[in-house]
Amino acid sequence: MEKRKVLLAFDLGTSGVKCSVFDQDACHLASAYEEYETYFPCEGYLEQKPLDWIAAIGRALKKIKGNLNENQLCGIGVSGHSLGVIPVDEKGNLLALSVPIWSDTRAVLEAESFFEKTDRSLWYKKTGNGFPPHLYGLFKVMWYQKNLPEIYEKAFSFIGSKDFINLYLTGKIATDHSYASGSGLYDLKKREYIPEYASLAGVEIQKFPEIYPSHGIIGYVNEKASAEFGIPVGVPVVAGGVDNACMTLGAGCFEEGDSYASLGSSAWVTLCSKDTFTDQKSGIYTFAHCVEGMYIPSVGIFSSGSALDWVSKKFFSSFSSDDRFEKMAKMAKQTKIGAEGLYFIPCLAGGSGADPSPNTKGIFYGFTLAHKKEEVARAAFEGIAMHLFAVSEPFLKDKRLKDSLLLVGGGAKGEFARQVYADVFGLPMRVSSVQQAAASLGAAALAAVGCSLWDSYLPLKKLFANKKEYTPCKENHKIYESIFPIWKKIRKISAEVGDAMKEKR
Repeated sequence: MEKRKVLLAFDLGTSGVKCSVFDQDACHLASAYEEYETYFPCEGYLEQKPLDWIAAIGRALKKIKGNLNENQLCGIGVSGHSLGVIPVDEKGNLLALSVPIWSDTRAVLEAESFFEKTDRSLWYKKTGNGFPPHLYGLFKVMWYQKNLPEIYEKAFSFIGSKDFINLYLTGKIATDHSYASGSGLYDLKKREYIPEYASLAGVEIQKFPEIYPSHGIIGYVNEKASAEFGIPVGVPVVAGGVDNACMTLGAGCFEEGDSYASLGSSAWVTLCSKDTFTDQKSGIYTFAHCVEGMYIPSVGIFSSGSALDWVSKKFFSSFSSDDRFEKMAKMAKQTKIGAEGLYFIPCLAGGSGADPSPNTKGIFYGFTLAHKKEEVARAAFEGIAMHLFAVSEPFLKDKRLKDSLLLVGGGAKGEFARQVYADVFGLPMRVSSVQQAAASLGAAALAAVGCSLWDSYLPLKKLFANKKEYTPCKENHKIYESIFPIWKKIRKISAEVGDAMKEKR
């Protein structure tokens, strides 16, 4: 019997890595997930250890080894969390055991010094980098130069999270356009680094990795990686993409006007567009898509599933970890929309570029002696949905969102949560069998095209032919419309108090 051709995908997320096997028709055959730790050495520092990623991949691959042994592995694609700066020397050796991840905020002073020399609005228009600037790679590299000069000097390149996995697999130092577009010095329209910005930052542009198409083969599995992971020597590895670009592709969004919402630890709404669509006032952040010639303007919130997880642990610790969200949803259903005047601002990781300030804090507002846990549960679901709706307003006003929105990610699993999103947005919400596997599927699709199994991404569209839809209740939407201005006012107050607290320090 002839072996089936299969593709291997690694989805390197903030909390852990998912290793998945797909056949050449994009059918999911197997997957395994392994977590790793995030370290918080001091305020504003969020770090992970790249070798933990490697160890987690090794553990996950052992769980799905049978699906690889039984089939012919034709290619590997990797998706990785964004804005990483992992220093490696010319031979690919890791120079720092622990590195800042995307949400690390240590480079505030470096960003401020940079914008003393150039116009921030012009920088944003060129790069599309709409997060708080200090999160982007350029400023983290500046921080290395100032605070760890010995590492900066030894570094041949500062690469992204998925680029480190590719380096481990192939020995090749490289990135792709989607990941490079989060570097802080990538020109979206010209699709290349901006030497002027490197010069103004005082860093060497050569320390940023060479850029390849996301589906381009950068190398082949070497003997070291083969021995470590138990996969064959010589399997092609494509450049891969940043997580939100791979998830966009895996959600079937690669043509003009496609859109979706990702509901994970963080959450975002993304469009697929032929133009960059930047708007600094609205906090839109735009990456290059992993599909050539396309862009993915997005708006996002930093705490979605992570905020719900926090609420579950602090208020519902008696619930088992496996079904705590379902039990919270069941409790939330028992009380009225609006949670009897209890509001939740889920900015537990600060405000995104679409919020009034990065210093916006998380708040439960409106507690009275009459409130019960049922209202806490409903307020949590509603607050997260209203937050995503708030940052999505520019897309809604511009009528760029279609008549419905596809939901993917772990937060798209619950029936109750899906209906809350539909009622808050006033749009039908759709789900498909591709939910938590979207980023993995996108990475596998890049490998399929790069290794010539596919000649386009059209096979992905077939996977979204049958979707379950959640229609908004008009009465519920009217209620949310009436309370939304109050929610926004509370968020504004949180931002103002957060700014005042920051100044006092």
